[in-house]
Amino acid sequence: MRGASRRERSLTGLGFVIAAMLVAVVLFRALEIVRGAPPLSSPRAEDGFLFCVGLIAVVIIPYIMGTRVARLLWRSRIHFYRTYQHQ
Repeated sequence: MRGASRRERSLTGLGFVIAAMLVAVVLFRALEIVRGAPPLSSPRAEDGFLFCVGLIAVVIIPYIMGTRVARLLWRSRIHFYRTYQHQ
């Protein structure tokens, strides 16, 4: 058996990113319904750092996790068997 190719790992990583974005959208919508107001305030210039942190949390981290999971699940499995010769 061969391991996952680069393309397969990349596609799995993109799947994790899409799933993370869906979870974030559902979470923000649920917070909006519960609070009766948008969960985030209007953007200000000082919020640039928080935007970058959010981007990393929703896009980059799930992509890396997805590629690692693909590498773990579809890794090459070579089995060695020892044969015994009895005399």
